[in-house]
Amino acid sequence: MKPKYVLAIICSALAGTLLFAVNANSAEVPKKIVLIGGPKSHGVGEHDFPVGIAVLEKLLRATPGVEGMTVVAYPNGWPLDASDLDGATTVVLYFDGVQNGDGSHPLFNNAHRAEFERLMKKGVGVVALHQASTVDVTDTTINLPRWLGGARYGMFDHTTESIAFKPETLSHPVSNGVSAFLLTDEFYPTIRFRDGGKGVTPILVGNLHVQSRHGKPVIIGKGQKYTVAWAFDRQDGGRAFTFTGLHYVAGLDNPNLRKLLLNAIFWTAKIDVPQRGVETSAPSDAAATLVAKEMAATGGPTKTLTDATVVRSADNKIIEYPWGRLIWYVSRELKNSETMTVGQAIIKPGQENPRHYHPNCDEVLHVLQGHLLHSIGDSQVEMHAGDTVSIPAGVKHNAKNIGTEDAVLAISFSSADREVVGE
Repeated sequence: MKPKYVLAIICSALAGTLLFAVNANSAEVPKKIVLIGGPKSHGVGEHDFPVGIAVLEKLLRATPGVEGMTVVAYPNGWPLDASDLDGATTVVLYFDGVQNGDGSHPLFNNAHRAEFERLMKKGVGVVALHQASTVDVTDTTINLPRWLGGARYGMFDHTTESIAFKPETLSHPVSNGVSAFLLTDEFYPTIRFRDGGKGVTPILVGNLHVQSRHGKPVIIGKGQKYTVAWAFDRQDGGRAFTFTGLHYVAGLDNPNLRKLLLNAIFWTAKIDVPQRGVETSAPSDAAATLVAKEMAATGGPTKTLTDATVVRSADNKIIEYPWGRLIWYVSRELKNSETMTVGQAIIKPGQENPRHYHPNCDEVLHVLQGHLLHSIGDSQVEMHAGDTVSIPAGVKHNAKNIGTEDAVLAISFSSADREVVGE
């Protein structure tokens, strides 16, 4: 045999050996998804992190077979044994962030932070949901923007409303197969991005109407665009995805948000995301089913108010606006109801409140004094003292005082946590 043929055979065999080694190594690399939740801090279905983690686990386990992928869930808090995180290819964080500077964020714990940073420095991926990206306003300890590309510092502002989304960057794998969708959720507008957003790719941008700043309501004005979900390519080769929504576990039953989050988990774990997005055979109502089971197990929402409560006028919550004022008598915040919000609106002559709607409750409005022109949906109606209107959730409305004296309105809502969205 001529030397050149011997060399060719050796090279061919060597190449085949190398190819086999690469393929073997690729097949042997496990894809370990670690899901970390935290204690439930609100009512059933809200900040219900154990249920949320259980739903995510169910969705992932029902995805088409990915060779070597395992899913490990810690619904109630950080793993007790640091070795439980060994071999993780991405970590999903879904828990409360900082609360009034009390250091409650799990990564404020030195041991947890050391374990997390060890993974990040290895290029492990991370997905942060809702308040997992919220740290203290003066934080320099956790320094989440290193790993997420940005973070929310303090409880500066928030909004709860229904937002129409469509993927901002269609070319990004996290957006694969995701169509436009409507989502009612609590969002955090003000994010501090690292290095002017270098390495950050906006995925969801919403036209938000900020409802609260520094714990105080603000006048609802024109919406502004804010990034509420983004992907981040870290310099160490790791990947991150953050979504400030998912206050409500029910969001995991939204098919497009579900696909977006599964895509993000796959992408951060460096698993190829199909062009049509990650599919799951989990039930379409997986979140609703688990929330219903939890509610049935507890006998329904926990009732803490068992006695009649008297609120004196000095304890009413009064909010002044250019057009008038709102006076609140009853709400969860005032600690005298778990089912209703009740108050009074006063509109000055010639003034009107902003056009708005309530995504989570019906409203009943009764005119005590004055002459109003009430715009409800596409219609208008004049109202006088003694008139009453019932307004379903989601219907846009506002009232203009067309009389010569203050208009006084008794207002009540079918939720103790009244939410409002304006234009």
